[in-house]
Amino acid sequence: MDNVVASESKKRRCDEPELQEPPAIRDGAGSGDDVNLELISRLPDEILGSIISLLPIKDAARTTLLSSRWRHLWRSAPLNLSVDLNLSVQERKFIPIVSNILATHLGPARRLSLDNICLRHDLYSKFDSWFRSPVLDGLEEFEFYGTIMPPRPLPPSALRFAPTLRFASIGGCDFPEINAAPALLLPRLKHLKLWNVTISEAAIHHLLAGCTMLESLQLEELHGFSSVRIVSPTLRSIGVSVSYRISETDIVFEELIIEDAPCLERLVPFGAEGGPRRIRVIAAPELMVFGYLSSGISRIVLGSIIVKEMVPISLIASMRKVKILVLQSIGPNLDSIVGLLRCFPCMEKLYIQSCPYKDIENVRQYDTLDPMECLELHLKVIVLNTYQGKRPDVNFAKFFVLNAKVLKVMKFGVCVSFNKKWMANERRRLQLDRKASRDARFHFERDSGLCELYYNKHIHDMWMADPFDSSLCKCCRPV
Repeated sequence: MDNVVASESKKRRCDEPELQEPPAIRDGAGSGDDVNLELISRLPDEILGSIISLLPIKDAARTTLLSSRWRHLWRSAPLNLSVDLNLSVQERKFIPIVSNILATHLGPARRLSLDNICLRHDLYSKFDSWFRSPVLDGLEEFEFYGTIMPPRPLPPSALRFAPTLRFASIGGCDFPEINAAPALLLPRLKHLKLWNVTISEAAIHHLLAGCTMLESLQLEELHGFSSVRIVSPTLRSIGVSVSYRISETDIVFEELIIEDAPCLERLVPFGAEGGPRRIRVIAAPELMVFGYLSSGISRIVLGSIIVKEMVPISLIASMRKVKILVLQSIGPNLDSIVGLLRCFPCMEKLYIQSCPYKDIENVRQYDTLDPMECLELHLKVIVLNTYQGKRPDVNFAKFFVLNAKVLKVMKFGVCVSFNKKWMANERRRLQLDRKASRDARFHFERDSGLCELYYNKHIHDMWMADPFDSSLCKCCRPV
């Protein structure tokens, strides 16, 4: 919200020539900067307006001080308006500023973000009036997260953005009932996130049915329905997590059914509970990324594959398209993991989140008379998190060291203090000199998997090829 205040202050100065001042000169700035500015200024207004719309609103408003050429551009450029928690803390000061921006901006709005907003009864009509502002008629990105408890409904006027939205993230509120309304169509929406929202089963199915171009869907900590069916010809990524019951009568998300999703590539149940209690995939022929799977998921049905609490109990066929699998292993439990490897024979990357509070003897031997295609031909990357160097950890990891014949990289996320001497000892215990793959490399790193795999904030964009790759995250660095 400070950005909004600063931008509004600068905007008022632009109407008062005697108060204008040149932009600050940075160290080393000189005639080269003036030349670059002159070259950029020759671009058409439409292109400059598009550039300005990508800036934070504070910086966008400051462009009016660059030169007379730029003075009118911000007011007519696509609006990128972001309001944060300060609106709830000092609404008397900031609400008029936001209202004035919406009333005076001459261009269309590209993005409206209202984060950590206290949707009190006395502010409800104000938000409703904002959503009805003509400047928002072509809104493409809408983010809203409320903080008040118990949650209040999202103003129904927000649904008027449906025809033009490309991205929507809504949380901390009750979703309006739309099952009895005229058909709600979101023909351009590609990314939808519902987070900590109460929504009825009829409303969520009505909403999803109207998303005819949806590519990415995230359903996190939802209340009001127990089961959702996905039928979508366009969805490529689905992320789901469950919510705890607030009361005995609370209805929470427990079952996910992928009925028909021909383009689905990534299915990611995440969170401490590992997603809904039951997951059934009827038709998702292109599924390539699956997990985070844990014992919190009581039953998984993948076509003819049935997995009960991480143990395969029926394996008539296999899912050969899956390349990346993310698992929680109790112990670690080698028997459970090896059973799952047969379900996904073409897997190339395996992430394992071990729970070290239970020791299990991992003495399983690889039967060369019954080889596993995954270990023989495909498994190239293994990430083993929460590694402590205890005997069960070593025996578990050693199974892959000695049997994964095309392994390229194995990373150990270590959750205890370690140094070069400790690593040298672990390399001896893991028998790395006897590795099955001559090209395999082994790395010991500080464990970042616990937060990365449990919490969505460290799972990268759902439409990436591998949303669990911690090497892309700034807060997950090797030692």
